[in-house]
Amino acid sequence: MAGDEDLASVRWHRLVTCRLEETERLSPGLGTLNGAFWDRRAERYAASTNATDTADDPFLRRLRRVTHPSSTAIDIGAGTGRFALPLAAEVKEVTAVDPSAGMLDVLRRDARRLEVRNVTTVQERWEEASTGVADVVFSAFVLTLVPEARRFLAKLDAAARQHAFLYLGGYSADAVLDPLWRHFHGAPRAPGPSYLDALAVLRELGIEPEVKVVELINRRRFATLHEAVEHYREALLLADLPDVRRELEGLLAIWLLGRRGALRSPLRATPAAIIHWRPRQTPGRSPR
Repeated sequence: MAGDEDLASVRWHRLVTCRLEETERLSPGLGTLNGAFWDRRAERYAASTNATDTADDPFLRRLRRVTHPSSTAIDIGAGTGRFALPLAAEVKEVTAVDPSAGMLDVLRRDARRLEVRNVTTVQERWEEASTGVADVVFSAFVLTLVPEARRFLAKLDAAARQHAFLYLGGYSADAVLDPLWRHFHGAPRAPGPSYLDALAVLRELGIEPEVKVVELINRRRFATLHEAVEHYREALLLADLPDVRRELEGLLAIWLLGRRGALRSPLRATPAAIIHWRPRQTPGRSPR
């Protein structure tokens, strides 16, 4: 019989914890990735996700296939509303859960601008949030920052009446940034969990999901080299020093494609995994 160290949830915890510890070591104060971390980045995050055409996102299209005007939904780690706001136009109600006050402030501001009145915000970590249940419960690009994946997923499953979804990257950004990371840090980055690890944790819970790998077009553009330096300096956990900025700017000037006003990374597209399952306590179905 496998020991605890062989459990998928234990492996997940180890991967996330080691990565967060590395982040804390290189950038003190960032390793917890708490609400305050995202508060400082809310406006920039909103600008970058709004630059992406969410209407064409395959995950939003998938959510629309299983919802209707009387549906309710919970968006876990909603951020500035990348999925909550467009989905709200087509369902009865969306509950947006996020620990960051800054992120939710932007979401509420954009909801007012778009005259969206059926989004309720809950500023809390999902594990502690009181949201009740909804027809569709989903989380996009959040789980890989959560050490206790088993608890997170068990609660997600219990909160869903009809459909549960995860949306996770299918290709680590580390692979793209690895030459730059090694250049500055002299070693590869501590690996984080992948969507395959998430599948293993779900199966440990007795959930056998369906998976579809989709392609996400890289629409992220930088207006200036300075803007790109700021983005990649944070992604590479580099000190905010003039010499570091100059060195990174020189490397990015060679590496980035496009013209000033529309600079982009060489990656044209990246895969992502849409993970879907029917909750274990769906009426009419036997509990697993």
